Amino acid sequence: MLPGQLATNVDKTVQALWQDYQFLTKEMKKFLIEQDMELFNDLMNQRERLQAIIDQTVDGGFKVSPQGRSLLSEIQQVNQDITDNMQRQINSSKRQHQVSEAYGAASTTAVSQMNWKR
Repeated sequence: MLPGQLATNVDKTVQALWQDYQFLTKEMKKFLIEQDMELFNDLMNQRERLQAIIDQTVDGGFKVSPQGRSLLSEIQQVNQDITDNMQRQINSSKRQHQVSEAYGAASTTAVSQMNWKR
């Protein structure tokens, strides 16, 4: 095998790994929107394992190639969408918790102030 052919095969492997990473990232976004947190967490764990493989793989210049930069840019955008969506969900949960506590405190106060004599 010629050195150039080996590099091409390595590049293809790295590219395939990053494409898998992109796929998992898009799926994470999809299931986050659907609020299927169990599947979201499973996909996130798969993506973490894939990241470890990518980190141990020789890049061969893929990340700086036009294809690599485009793919990584798209992954970054989807990651930002995931972060934004998670932040919205956290804020919504906080609001729901605050409302729940407010109603809980109000009903406790109202019950304690009731005149129980008939």
